[in-house]
Amino acid sequence: MPSVRRVSAACAATLPLAVLLTGCVSTQTVAARARLVDARIIASQSSTEVTQADPSVSVGVPAVIRDHTANAIVVTVRNDSGRALTDLPISVGVRTHSGRENYLNRSADLGYFERHIASIGSRATTTWVFITVARIPPGRVFATVGVAQLHPSLSRSLPSITVSLRTTQPERDDQVTLNVSIVNRSAIPQYNLPIYAVALRGHREVAAGRTTLAHVGTNAATTSTLELLGSFHYDSLRLIASPTIFN
Repeated sequence: MPSVRRVSAACAATLPLAVLLTGCVSTQTVAARARLVDARIIASQSSTEVTQADPSVSVGVPAVIRDHTANAIVVTVRNDSGRALTDLPISVGVRTHSGRENYLNRSADLGYFERHIASIGSRATTTWVFITVARIPPGRVFATVGVAQLHPSLSRSLPSITVSLRTTQPERDDQVTLNVSIVNRSAIPQYNLPIYAVALRGHREVAAGRTTLAHVGTNAATTSTLELLGSFHYDSLRLIASPTIFN
């Protein structure tokens, strides 16, 4: 039985070729980046259910954050292997008291990185956030990370992408908007870069948010905003950007 089930669905839009040509790189490198983007588009046209866990990955207990507009599920993932891992499929869902599994991010209507973890460095830990407006039914929330179906070429290490907080803007109903700075410290451009934010009170996740940047150039900086779901009152903030292009 395959570890990832896929069911075909409708087509998604592609990135403009001009974006893929960013930077002074070889034709082979540009072609490899385009193939990776195309492969992700094809994968995103199908629904996904991870049925077998990747033994190289340790998954923490998912944290569920409920808000009046949407819900967030925060998953901490560790790569226990000696190499970087990319494009890891992830399923989140609820296992009811009767044993039935209801998948929350199965639909092909979702983006690729709402069903995949972009990358994790060797012996490293990262955080992935899923946002849904759907009701989360009663039961035990689970997350399963599977074996990657795509295997893009990698440099010796993942590109260095840093995210830092600039300002916060309190909103109505105790919601907050974060203004963040994103810096690509590598010579590798990033496309469809997911940005995650997790707010903690003590060691407990109490708020979370995510956004996606279409493009961040080589050795470039940009800014973005994202809205936190959950509690306005927190002690610390964790900001994460997982590279999506690796060579």
